[in-house]
Amino acid sequence: MKKTLSLLLLLALCLGAQAQIPQKEALLQDFHERLYRVGMNMDPYEYLPGPQTPAPKGYKPFYISHYGRHGSRSNWAGDLYAQIQAKYQRAADAGLLTEEGLRTKETIDRLIALHDNMDGRLTPLGAEEHRQIAGRMYANYARVFKKGSKKVTARSSVVPRVLVSMTAFTGELLSRQSDLEISWDTGEEIMKLVSTDSPRPVTKAVWDIIHRHQDKHTPDTLDFQRRVFLRTDPSVTGSTKTFMSQTFDMAVGCAAFELGDRIFRLFTDEDLLAYNQIHVLSFYLRQCNSVEYGDDRMPSVNPTIEDIIERADAAIATGETAADLRFGHDYHVLALGSRLGLKGIAERMTAEECLYWPGWRYTPFAANIQLIFYKNKQGDVLVKPLLNERETPVLGLEGGPYYSWEAYKAWLYAHWPKPTQMETVNTF
Repeated sequence: MKKTLSLLLLLALCLGAQAQIPQKEALLQDFHERLYRVGMNMDPYEYLPGPQTPAPKGYKPFYISHYGRHGSRSNWAGDLYAQIQAKYQRAADAGLLTEEGLRTKETIDRLIALHDNMDGRLTPLGAEEHRQIAGRMYANYARVFKKGSKKVTARSSVVPRVLVSMTAFTGELLSRQSDLEISWDTGEEIMKLVSTDSPRPVTKAVWDIIHRHQDKHTPDTLDFQRRVFLRTDPSVTGSTKTFMSQTFDMAVGCAAFELGDRIFRLFTDEDLLAYNQIHVLSFYLRQCNSVEYGDDRMPSVNPTIEDIIERADAAIATGETAADLRFGHDYHVLALGSRLGLKGIAERMTAEECLYWPGWRYTPFAANIQLIFYKNKQGDVLVKPLLNERETPVLGLEGGPYYSWEAYKAWLYAHWPKPTQMETVNTF
């Protein structure tokens, strides 16, 4: 009997591994199309238009509820930038670098100069991302701003890169329609609506999972050395594994400054996947509705859901607001998308099942959720959810892409997560 059970378990594991092969190939194809995607939450925004289903007859858009992550930003340097720059400089002085290694050094020097000792600063690309998103919102739903109220509320995290993102977004709206009445606000109470994190015990548990997963992968240091070094000298560059990891961080940081993807090309497909999976495990397990930790994460998003419902109902009842805009951070956009039941984010997966989750699709710089509200002459209200400007189904709710607002509210209340005893965290 024990032998039979062991064979069945082995068969299940083999079938599970085989099921992941197409997912792995699909993710690698995504990376080959655009290597910035490896960085997931460090990937600049891509506008990937999808179907635009016409609204049911007689229904017109009248209100928008929006949440947007800040745009592309510089990374956190700490001691890393100085360390890796010094290593490349010593290697160059010692004549150790290939032509590709020298080009990598030049790119890193340029990145560090553009960073200019300012961690987390919005880059020009980040502001442009928000201008473009706002422009498309206005172009697609101009009726919301022209036919009804001119009032727009814009609330932001207290963090400068988010405030500048909000400024770029609303500035574009005003450039399209100068008579809009936009109010701007920020503060600690607003942080509860735009910037939450998983409870600290969850974060610790997830990092334990990540470290165990990392131990399974051995970086291809030989291939990396062949591309970068004419010869190696540990007394100059230190551990090749550490040098390789630090170089990978430079590749990710280049994206926000539009410095190209050359550094990514120093790594094998397996190394690209291994780097990406560290971030996938962290972001999906900690921020989404994962099997292991979703029940602990979801309650912290309750205030945002309450805010969405209350403001939408007020707009429906009074017609006094055209749009409520919120601007925040990546952790919160994933948790909010999970709580709203949006396909692609809200699926309940385990740590093993999520390894090839294409997180780059859902949490790039300037990631956004838009709820577009429609009504007919009888006052019946429908809502269409958009995730990164694409029509997105709500898991477990029939119909779509246009849903009855009353049915959607009922679904949200039916799935209301209960507060846990774990300490919740507000963060940026």
